[in-house]
Amino acid sequence: MGALANTAMNTLFWEAGVMTLIIGFVNIGIGGNKINPKDFGIVILSGALMETLALSFVIEDRAVFDATVAAAFVLLLWMISIALILGGTNLYVIQHALWFTGILFFGFATYTAYLHLIFITIILYLLVPVTVFLSLHGYTGKAVYAKIAGYCSAIDGFLFLVLAFTGAIGVVLP
Repeated sequence: MGALANTAMNTLFWEAGVMTLIIGFVNIGIGGNKINPKDFGIVILSGALMETLALSFVIEDRAVFDATVAAAFVLLLWMISIALILGGTNLYVIQHALWFTGILFFGFATYTAYLHLIFITIILYLLVPVTVFLSLHGYTGKAVYAKIAGYCSAIDGFLFLVLAFTGAIGVVLP
């Protein structure tokens, strides 16, 4: 991967960290009833815009696997943000997308485990319960599923930020 694409991937890691932390904190309930869904959607949309820009550099470098993993995450950000901003949308359809993207993240994580990329494997495997439990919450309305997804998302966000920081200072994690 070229230097520009590597920098773009590191930017994607940072943005993914911030987005998963925010999603996690909201689903855990930090902020309580003060969270406006449209404000939440605007924050997620900002992340989707930034990640789309960074993704274009990864695509330009023809880093197919990296671009595909990032695109799955970016797609979720776009869908969730638009639904939150518009309100009144059929979120049930988004639950399907969350569920199937969770399966996709499982495949990505299994592949990175095969390549012995330990840290990114952990991060990708954590995205599986985030997406699956968020979809289960959407299907059932049970708050416990949102809390489980929230805790996994917050942990994953922290790990994404560690990955971004170490990448920024030139340290390659196992």
